[in-house]
Amino acid sequence: MIVKKRNALLTVLFLLLILLVGCGQEEKENPVAATYTFTDSAGRTVELPKQIDRIAPSGGLAQMALFAIAPDKLVGISGQWKDAALPYVGDQYRDLPVLGQFYGMKNFNKEAVLSVNPQVIIDVGEKKATIVEDMDQIQASLGIPVIFIEARLDNTDEAYRTLGKILGRETEGNALADYCHAVYSHSTELAAKNQNKPSLLYLGGAQGNMAVVKGSFHAQIVDLLADNIAVTTAPAEGSMSQVSMEQILAWNPEVLVIAAETEADFSALPWRELRAVQSKHVLRVPSKPYDWMGRPPSVNRFMGLSWLAARLYPEESGINLHEEMRAYYRLFYHYELSDAECDALLARDRVLP
Repeated sequence: MIVKKRNALLTVLFLLLILLVGCGQEEKENPVAATYTFTDSAGRTVELPKQIDRIAPSGGLAQMALFAIAPDKLVGISGQWKDAALPYVGDQYRDLPVLGQFYGMKNFNKEAVLSVNPQVIIDVGEKKATIVEDMDQIQASLGIPVIFIEARLDNTDEAYRTLGKILGRETEGNALADYCHAVYSHSTELAAKNQNKPSLLYLGGAQGNMAVVKGSFHAQIVDLLADNIAVTTAPAEGSMSQVSMEQILAWNPEVLVIAAETEADFSALPWRELRAVQSKHVLRVPSKPYDWMGRPPSVNRFMGLSWLAARLYPEESGINLHEEMRAYYRLFYHYELSDAECDALLARDRVLP
């Protein structure tokens, strides 16, 4: 009787062993089938594959953030690469399918997304009021996991550590996180030391009549490093609010920052009445491959933080822009800048001689 019980027990153990080995082998052969529960920045719980090799961005901000950590995992891009970006994009990524975007143009192409079969769609950036409903709706309509990773200036380091774990790129994620943390910390320390920050106005648009308003998501760099005097109750139009020349003259900034597309004649009235013009403190934002000050407001802003700090506080910041640019482009675009290319990128950032 004892022998029979022992044999029965051995048989059960043997069958359990076979079952466990079989399950392990099945997971090994098909690792994508293994999932886990992930809680995103919107508080949503989503089942994600443990191994992710195919990702789709939700839009331009996500595309920029994801290209830095895992360009080879992208199965599509939100919009066609602009000519300014092409020199910094490897040949293998130039012809990725265009999928559209959730926000902005709102031209997200569900059929195009399904055709490239991503394992997950990732949204990275600003936490909008409707973020939960937006993510849930896209996920339900496609049957593909959709997650949101919040990335403000002060927590992009956390975003990259999270992305590193999700995508199996912890080394890359940690390197990007360390860089973002160092740049942001240096900027906050510099801002804290300078209680009397210069008044600054950041204008865009061809005519220079669009202002980046204080307190907006797009104004985070200016708000941190300077006294952003663009306070208005006018509704924002995209990333900027339209303002009159009378309002610009009333603000009368010490420093004027203009977007790449602005081509005002600062030698003519009424521009030359501004303090910034008279003291020749007019800066143009470098914009290759993306506007450094945050149009769109993604990871390009970390280059903008270093640039504006170096220009506003050249001695106190201790920033060598060439070194900073090389480090940034290496990490975020996988591109090695030469000194000549650094000079070319900065060639027009000082508007007045």
